[in-house]
Amino acid sequence: MQKDCVSIIESHFTPEEISLLTRTLYSSYQPFQLDVHIWEVIKKVLPSDVYYKIEPFRKSVVGHKIVNDLVIKHYPGECTIKYHFIKNYLNRKDEVSTFEMNVGASRLDIGRINGKSYAYEIKTELDSLDKLDKQIQDYSQVFEFVYVVVHTKHLPKVFELVPESCGIISFRQVGNAWKFHPRRKATRNGNIDPVAQLYCLTSKELDQMMKLAGIKVTLKGRDSKEGMLLHHLSPKKINHLFKTIIKKRFQKRWEHIGKNFEKINPIDLQIFFRTEADPYWVYYKNSSML
Repeated sequence: MQKDCVSIIESHFTPEEISLLTRTLYSSYQPFQLDVHIWEVIKKVLPSDVYYKIEPFRKSVVGHKIVNDLVIKHYPGECTIKYHFIKNYLNRKDEVSTFEMNVGASRLDIGRINGKSYAYEIKTELDSLDKLDKQIQDYSQVFEFVYVVVHTKHLPKVFELVPESCGIISFRQVGNAWKFHPRRKATRNGNIDPVAQLYCLTSKELDQMMKLAGIKVTLKGRDSKEGMLLHHLSPKKINHLFKTIIKKRFQKRWEHIGKNFEKINPIDLQIFFRTEADPYWVYYKNSSML
């Protein structure tokens, strides 16, 4: 029934129209809304004649699933690319990934820790490259290997903008699938800055680092803790402990994603990572009866 519902919607629009519609739908969508409210969003976004054709499905089809199926097929935004990219790294032994981590003045799309540290900045066909230079600078101070994951539209420009140490992975849509192609392998960059790494940690995590390093001093205030760590530890040691602590910070959330991956709608992946919510209750169909 759900596929029938989506097919009815798709049949009424050109590819350009369905792309625009799904962008509007996604911008109005909130995963933690009740099903009944998701259906109201669908009703507002669709033309009346199209909505009335799918309204008979309202009591049996989860609105979240309709939005997801339309967006993941027709909206080439960051949520779509993140899902198709990150699923390749699920349930790997001794590996943790994270979404949207603050790094310097930038916000990293995807990070991975598995003994080494990797940063991935995603640039879709809808994105500009205006901030890319600053983003790569920030990530290179904190992560050992930095990649740009870029739509083929931007590929020539990215080769011009990023340093030789930066890896490049291109992607393109083939039917309903997204294909990723390694274009240049990242090399370990030489710009790791222990000050920048410590800045990424919370005050409690600085305490953890001191404990792991065997520094038995109780200090208050970030400046004192950072100063103590920089004085007693080498950059190599700080980098090692930084990876240990970041891995610990996100391990439970990443395990939650791995355990529930098949139950989570692709476009909702990031919010389930952040909240560790139970997909059963988020997508509970009986909420539509309220």
